[in-house]
Amino acid sequence: MNKVKNPKETAKIDKWQGRLDTARMAYAGELSKMKDYYSVYQGDRHVLSNPNSDKAATKQANNVWNIAYELIESQVDSSIPVPKVTPLHKGDEELAKIIEKVLISEIKRIRFTKMNDFQERTTPIRGGDFFCVEWDSNAGTHCTLGDLSVERRSALQIIPQPGVIEIKDMDYIFMQVSQTKNSVRRKYGVDVRNAEEERPELRNTETSAAYTQDLVTVNIAYYKNDSGGIGRFTWCDDYLLEDLPDYQARVIDVCAKCGLPKNGEQCACGSTKFERKKQDDELLYQDVTLASGEIIPAYEQTQVEQLDDDGNPVVDAFGAPVMEMAFQQNSIPYYKPNLYPILLRRNVSSEGDLLGFSDVEIIQDQQDSVKKLGSKIMEKLLKGGSYVTLPEGVSVETDGEELNILRLANPAQKQLIDVVSLQPDITKDRAVQESEYQHAKSVLGINDSFQGKYDASATSGTAKQYQINQAAGRMESKRIMKNTAYSELYETMFKFLLAYADQPIEFSAADKDGNLEFAHFDRMMFLKRDAAGELYWNDEFLFETDPTSTILTNREAMWNQADLKLQSGAFGPLTELKTLQLYWLFMEKNNYPNAGEIRKIIEARLQEQEAEQMEARQAMMMQGGGENAMPLV
Repeated sequence: MNKVKNPKETAKIDKWQGRLDTARMAYAGELSKMKDYYSVYQGDRHVLSNPNSDKAATKQANNVWNIAYELIESQVDSSIPVPKVTPLHKGDEELAKIIEKVLISEIKRIRFTKMNDFQERTTPIRGGDFFCVEWDSNAGTHCTLGDLSVERRSALQIIPQPGVIEIKDMDYIFMQVSQTKNSVRRKYGVDVRNAEEERPELRNTETSAAYTQDLVTVNIAYYKNDSGGIGRFTWCDDYLLEDLPDYQARVIDVCAKCGLPKNGEQCACGSTKFERKKQDDELLYQDVTLASGEIIPAYEQTQVEQLDDDGNPVVDAFGAPVMEMAFQQNSIPYYKPNLYPILLRRNVSSEGDLLGFSDVEIIQDQQDSVKKLGSKIMEKLLKGGSYVTLPEGVSVETDGEELNILRLANPAQKQLIDVVSLQPDITKDRAVQESEYQHAKSVLGINDSFQGKYDASATSGTAKQYQINQAAGRMESKRIMKNTAYSELYETMFKFLLAYADQPIEFSAADKDGNLEFAHFDRMMFLKRDAAGELYWNDEFLFETDPTSTILTNREAMWNQADLKLQSGAFGPLTELKTLQLYWLFMEKNNYPNAGEIRKIIEARLQEQEAEQMEARQAMMMQGGGENAMPLV
């Protein structure tokens, strides 16, 4: 059953399990708060106790105005920051453009929109969220082996090293994920059918997540090894799944006897025993052309000493070694990212904390007050009503008919019948509740224009847009944190491509004219030779996000801007066909429906107009020059 029996392996699992338990204990307060914040976002009915009283809150809110949900949803931004790559060295401009295009292609393939939609909510709720970048050797196309894998990881699944607030500075960091037992067996080759799920709460924000026998908790420890690389240790329950001291290095199966790479079940030396060994250099099987134009041949002829059957050098009559020609296989160094694959997206920076401030934490008092006031208002309204006063001894006969009967002894009793309405005054309660709501909006920098609500203070479209921009300006820090996280993500993705993309990756992108072009990312384009003659991988690029990406990815906004430019005369006079030709050419490049057909019609009219003008000029010249005048061609 693949249970761990090796004492060394058992000791390693105990060591890392101990570290994980210590880290979880130190992080328990943050994990508990994150679950509480998510409950508030989901409309939890519990209310906070009065801090000035020793009595615990026993009632629950019966009317929840969920302002936390409303204000967080108001901030959701579905746009994906577009990568912008700047080279550090002259001559690398084309390489930077290739990096940008292949990253944009990977964004579409991996479907970042779904991950971003989750993070737009979980990041402000919990204060942060995570990306995890890996190389999936089982992915790829028909002609390529392997591809990038980018997954979102909840803040509940990442356990940091205690006391360290930057991932790059940590000696180790843990990731816990729930996986099925069959997927674990397929990925790691270990049968874990008898393992138990240690952390079912990872699948739910509630600690009472239902236990299932089909799932297990997989613990992954990323750590820095002694050589500066990144190691990975993976276990589940007491099953060892993976122990890679330098997991980002290349490893191949080699013969345990002679060291040759595995090429079949039996080595050429006759040995059938193989072992996995780290490789610093990659053997070439075809020539490589560097960006400088230099060609590194896969094989070169060289002189080597001739050996006899016993492996001893053969010498001539004078004692000099006998040389012979042989082919030598060249190699190039492997590239290693040497960085953690876990990347953090913070909400708002918080000094001394791994995660940032949570929006729910900031407005938690206001949310609690709104819940209490909502319950108080509802209680007042429900207890109010109308009462009937009747003379003593008089009752109402109800027999299910439309009219009820009052039997009076004399006419004077009719004057004693009355209805008293008791309507509670909730004006002050509503005013305080609205004040708490406005307080929460003010803290987060959100106004009615930003939410798309009616705002009487904005008297024009320009004024409304200005108010929206002002509100967005107060949340600039959140946009910076988002762009920074995506910049780091794009850099990590590029370095993983540089390390593991053995075959060129094909992609498509629009050229400067808006036409679709096809190209490929070949990591060999980044192989260079320095002044000392040593080969190295060129990863010296600056990764940012394009600040104009929002409008570039919003075609409707781009079309509206083009309309404004047309009306302002930026394309030329509105009465000229050439102006319309330029305008519809721009709209065609930005994928406006049927723009190409309209442009062709305008160009046909323009040709007809130019032909008519040419005929008119020729007619005028004929009239001016007399019968012998020759037409101007």
